[in-house]
Amino acid sequence: MGDRKRRKKNKLRGQRTMGAGNSKNRRGAGGRGGRGNAGANKHKFHTIGRLKPRKFRLKSDTKAGIHAIQLGRLDAMLDTLVAKGKVAKEGDKYIVDRKSGYTKILSQGEATHKIILRINAAAKAITKIIAKGGKFEFAKEGYVAEELALGGEDEDLEFEEVEGEVEEKK
Repeated sequence: MGDRKRRKKNKLRGQRTMGAGNSKNRRGAGGRGGRGNAGANKHKFHTIGRLKPRKFRLKSDTKAGIHAIQLGRLDAMLDTLVAKGKVAKEGDKYIVDRKSGYTKILSQGEATHKIILRINAAAKAITKIIAKGGKFEFAKEGYVAEELALGGEDEDLEFEEVEGEVEEKK
């Protein structure tokens, strides 16, 4: 027969603290600074942040491969991005595509330049860019940017058939 392994609780029998160190260590949740994530932003901040950084630290905009930037910030950086070769410039229009390092434009801020977007963008950002004279050349499913920018929102139109002709009713 093989050797029978001794259980830990049986090994520790006869010791006053059963492997807990000082006898005061196992007195409720106070001995561990609260239960669970209590004190995560106070007395446990450094420990939790280091052990579980994805869960407890601030997340950047680069989550899941999305490199997003606000429209106002991009607009302010256009000239420096052209100097670095990340954005192309044709006449007075700036062409922003994947070479710029961004995959999505968010709507905060205003556009002061004419921008041709070839990356994904928020709906409000697209309307701001088109209103300033730019273009949106990214295939976004179920979205027609020019109609929304010009105020041609989807209206429910009713049609009636009158003697073989179709008339439009609003």
